[in-house]
Amino acid sequence: MTKREQAIHYHEQGYNCAQSVLLAFCDELGLSPEAAAQLSLPFGSGMSGLRDTCGALTGAFMVIGLAAKSATPPSPAEKAAVYQKAKAFAQQFQTANGSMACRDLLAMAAQSKTAKDCPALVADTAEQLEAFLQACEE
Repeated sequence: MTKREQAIHYHEQGYNCAQSVLLAFCDELGLSPEAAAQLSLPFGSGMSGLRDTCGALTGAFMVIGLAAKSATPPSPAEKAAVYQKAKAFAQQFQTANGSMACRDLLAMAAQSKTAKDCPALVADTAEQLEAFLQACEE
C-alpha cells in the first residue's frame, strides 16, 4: 500500500488526522503503531478539538522530526535543519490547501465542493509528505 492508501485506511478505521498520517510512516521510523497512535492522539481535530493547526499537518511534523534522526538533545544546527524542513512543508501545505488551520479548512470544505474534507487532506498530506521526504534525501 502507498502512504496515501495507508493514511486513508487508518482514517477509515477511526484514527484522527494526525494519527492517520503518523501511522502511515511509523514502520520505517522505528515507532510502534501503538506509540504512534498514543503520541498523536491529542493532535487531532486541530489540536484536541481547538480547530487550530490541522491534525494532518501536525502528524506530518512528527514524521519530519522522527525522520531527522537527530542527536538527543539535538544540536542547534540539527534543530535549525528540522525547523527549516517543517516550515517548507507547512508552506507547501498552505499553498495546496489555502490554510493550515482546521477551522478554516473545515469551513472551506463546507462551502465549496472543490475544497478538501478531512479524508482528502489526510490522503494528500501523506502523499505529499512521502514525496517531500524523498526530495529531502536527494
